[in-house]
Amino acid sequence: MQKTLRTSLVAAVLAAMSWAGPAMAGPYIIAGTDADDHGSVSGGVNQDGWFFMQRALENIAPGVTNGNKSVVFLGTNPGSFAGDAASSAFGLSALAGLGWTSTFVNGVTDITNFFASGISSAGIIMMDSGGNVSGGISDAEEAVVTANATTINNFLGTGGGLFTQANSLGFLTSLIPGIVISTFQDQGLALTAAGNAAFPGLTNADLSSGPYHAQFTNTGVVPVLAREDSLRGLAVILGASGGTITDPDPPTAVPVPASLGILGLGIAGLFAFGRRRA
Repeated sequence: MQKTLRTSLVAAVLAAMSWAGPAMAGPYIIAGTDADDHGSVSGGVNQDGWFFMQRALENIAPGVTNGNKSVVFLGTNPGSFAGDAASSAFGLSALAGLGWTSTFVNGVTDITNFFASGISSAGIIMMDSGGNVSGGISDAEEAVVTANATTINNFLGTGGGLFTQANSLGFLTSLIPGIVISTFQDQGLALTAAGNAAFPGLTNADLSSGPYHAQFTNTGVVPVLAREDSLRGLAVILGASGGTITDPDPPTAVPVPASLGILGLGIAGLFAFGRRRA
């Protein structure tokens, strides 16, 4: 009886502590980077920008709750440098061993059809850095994406995930009219506290292996995961643990009073049990 009670109390304490831990960022990441153009594979391990892409997918996937395990490379040309980066980021990630699949959807007609009838089968939508990388999404394809900004936002709201890099990001300006996207080249990024929680094992050097091409100001309620490492400190990578772009979830989970009560009762019970045993 005493062993059973002790086991139950320990379980209650651990449950309360694990619930109160930090939430991972995602299921959407909006990066002003062109990491797909600044990475490689060595010894079967993604390097630099491709490693960041891999970690982004691994971060987003646990937050996908719509039941789908498909990563859709939207507008990326297979066999191009952008296609190789996307395939390597996915193929060497943990997703490949967890039942996830990937597919390329490109061309104006196919992307239009995807938003009309295929988006409901996607788990994560992934877009490359457009004109910043060979084989990236074209202007015409991006126009279709921008026209479906609300569809993307609703997709996130129903449990889908999104990872995009520095294309024109027209869908973002449609959803957050006040946001300012500055498009000029610079280098050197620093993870914020939310970014460090989102990307365990990722370093500032991994983010800074190549230049970035977009910086964000007036980002509204969307959390910032990485900033310039200069004194300006402008936002370069945005993301959230859930919700939508217009209504993101908080970047961390805070224990509610009930959980704190469970934690306190568990500790008190263990203390009392120990005293009886002494």
